[in-house]
Amino acid sequence: MVDIKYRNNTIADFIFQLRKEKNLTYAGLEEFTGVSSATLHKIESGVTKHPEYKTVKTLAHALPIHYEEIIKAYIEEEGGIETLFEILRDIVASEKNVSLISMAALRLLQSSQKKTEESLQRLFDYTETLDDGTLRALLYTVIIKYSRERGLPSFVGKGIFKKYLIDRSNLSLLEETFREGEEVHYYTDFLSREEKCMYYYRMALHAYALKKYDKCIELGKSGHAVDTTHSKLKEQVALAICNSFWHQSNYRALGEHIQLYEKLNYQIIIDRLKMFRAMILARTDRYVESLPLLRECLDEVQGDKRLPRLNLLLEVLLQIYDDVSIEKLINSDEEQLFPYENATPYQYSEIGKYYKFKGAFFIKRGRANQAIETYLQSVKYYGKIGAYQDIVELSHEIFSSLSFGKNILDFGLLEEAKKVYNGIINKGEV
Repeated sequence: MVDIKYRNNTIADFIFQLRKEKNLTYAGLEEFTGVSSATLHKIESGVTKHPEYKTVKTLAHALPIHYEEIIKAYIEEEGGIETLFEILRDIVASEKNVSLISMAALRLLQSSQKKTEESLQRLFDYTETLDDGTLRALLYTVIIKYSRERGLPSFVGKGIFKKYLIDRSNLSLLEETFREGEEVHYYTDFLSREEKCMYYYRMALHAYALKKYDKCIELGKSGHAVDTTHSKLKEQVALAICNSFWHQSNYRALGEHIQLYEKLNYQIIIDRLKMFRAMILARTDRYVESLPLLRECLDEVQGDKRLPRLNLLLEVLLQIYDDVSIEKLINSDEEQLFPYENATPYQYSEIGKYYKFKGAFFIKRGRANQAIETYLQSVKYYGKIGAYQDIVELSHEIFSSLSFGKNILDFGLLEEAKKVYNGIINKGEV
């Protein structure tokens, strides 16, 4: 079929071009499209300057190759908000062309039939009903841009907040989406209490995954300050705050917050009191005291909950050179319990950490090939969350391992390393 070019991007022009290209009479065009010849003649001749949408829709579906051209031409001429909403719903349902979605959404916002705020609210409400996150993000982008241009901060704030909740699911772009989320801070006055809590909590956990521990503590406390309810998410943020203090070696603040959350009956903290004690002992060089507690803590949990405790135990064992215990742990079936797919950023970080410790052990034992293979596993999982600082540190370890094992190295590992790093560059997909 020959591509059709519009002269003025109107439906009339399209009909004219279609007849000429195919050498069809109006009767022939009626048979081809399902639209009556009388209707087609009136549109082309200009008697009907703006046909009904149902007519144009019939024409567009009869010519799927030209669907985008036809609907685009009609959207440009249409000013009725109800018709534009119908068009938007049809485009979304048919999934024929997402580029038309933004166009239809913008045109209905530009319609003079309703006040700007009413149109924005209606589009916002409609967007909330969609299951496809990509389409929702697309419509929120239209809402944000249009609201900015007209100085409507309430819709800017709500749009950015909703878009952030979608975009943060892209684990390989955590740094970029965190910056996007930070802009919401300037619009929190326009969010409901529930939305504020969700924003602060999600950003706190996001910050923790990026090792922005000061931000995690600040955002988590802001969420607690406005949250009058009790939820699992609220406790998870409390745990992230405590862990942030631990990573900062601020054990005094850690102890104070553990006591506070214990009094508030946060079960997630109560269940980890022994673990926190072991963590503090381990980080204050009291390894002998920490080991029995760490082993007890590991045995107390099942499944992927074991991973952070296993990592801390491996960290201590590496410090005291207990190779026998390390060998036993890494040869166990622990790895079968790791959440390799659909994990949280924190879980991916812990998997990366595990393979990093495992690689360090292989280096100590002079097993360079195994060390590199294991380090590359670590790189893959850090790459899934865009933990580039960790990847840089691992790169030094990998190159050291290459040098260390230069006489016995399997150089096929170089090709594997190239594959892994190329995968990370390609949005973390390996």
